[in-house]
Amino acid sequence: MSDKVNGTERAVILCLSGAQLADIRDIPEVRALVKSGALAELTPAPITGPTAQMYQAFSGRSPASTGFFDTLVPRNYTVVEEFSGRGGNPVLLQDLLRTVGWTVESEEVELCELVDRLRAWTQDASTAPSCFIARCAARTTVNAQALASVLQIARAWLGEAGLLAIISDTHAAPVERFVNVNNFLAEMGIIERDEQSGQIIWPDSLAYFAGHGQLWINLLGRDPQGVVHPQGEYDEVRASLVKALPQKLLEDGKPVIECVYRKEDLYTSEYLFCLPDLVVVFKPGYAPSPQSTRLNFDAATFTTPGSDVAVDAGVHPSRARGFVLASAPALVRGVELPEAAPLTSLVPTLLHALAVEYVDMAEMAVSELFLPSYLERHPISSNTLNQDLSEEDEERIINHLRDLGYV
Repeated sequence: MSDKVNGTERAVILCLSGAQLADIRDIPEVRALVKSGALAELTPAPITGPTAQMYQAFSGRSPASTGFFDTLVPRNYTVVEEFSGRGGNPVLLQDLLRTVGWTVESEEVELCELVDRLRAWTQDASTAPSCFIARCAARTTVNAQALASVLQIARAWLGEAGLLAIISDTHAAPVERFVNVNNFLAEMGIIERDEQSGQIIWPDSLAYFAGHGQLWINLLGRDPQGVVHPQGEYDEVRASLVKALPQKLLEDGKPVIECVYRKEDLYTSEYLFCLPDLVVVFKPGYAPSPQSTRLNFDAATFTTPGSDVAVDAGVHPSRARGFVLASAPALVRGVELPEAAPLTSLVPTLLHALAVEYVDMAEMAVSELFLPSYLERHPISSNTLNQDLSEEDEERIINHLRDLGYV
């Protein structure tokens, strides 16, 4: 339940999805919030992308918790677009607050329209613990006048006892070069193509790239024309790709891939068996080409995008960082963390600032943002995600994946 002694029973959380702090830092109301609040950058887990990062930011759980890594998912050697996880949409911050008695209004709205909406809501807000959550797309420029008005209205309603937060889950990053991993796999003989049509000869191909960092083994028994045996051969092919791609896929003698991860090196979850066999993280400045995300080929492995091209999926996680800037009685004034925190730590941090208990999170609240006196009264919970499944849960998940064609 909320800490009534602490008095933090009001909150306004504004998500400027796509914004960077530099975009808004010169606005006087934001400068004031920087002085009175706590600030941290937030790094997403691979694979980067707006929908996947929104789930991380608002659920506090890793992509493996729902099996949702990417909106582009291979199906029978073609790529389809999906916007939910393998087990459905995760429980989000607004749902977690409602379960403990908070009145929550959650909207997706244009920033220019938010001024009147927030003013009306604050006038009609109940006396119960109340929170207003707004998600506003900020893909280009932020309306400084509208943001200033929103912050003024929020601060007037919250007073000194409420929580005011500006967050961003992701932003687009500039790309210097696009990379087509499928082109490289074909050059290495991992993918076999017909000389006339250029189509992939699947019975002779060992692996393929799709989406914004997914590398799949053409696995016997799972893929329609799979050839790699699921025992020792599967591990051997993966080990070869983990080693070879960062060393062999070069431009001007320099690697363009930072690392290739086995899925179990990044995650543990009930959905591990339906996640990409390998996860590719590109060096800063590189991103998968649009053709490669659809399991297609380009004229060359490397292509140059147009001038000032920025993309919001498939880039290095450090280039897609979000942030949280928040003021509340529980938080240190004027602190800025020197190192980024995981994006999944956002929800537990906000909940802890409101003295709301949480369970099954990927990360704990970021302790460096809190006053020592508050932490003495409210120790940070270590109740992170429990991966153990009951037999009933296992059967439910397997049946659901069978319906989707995974098993």
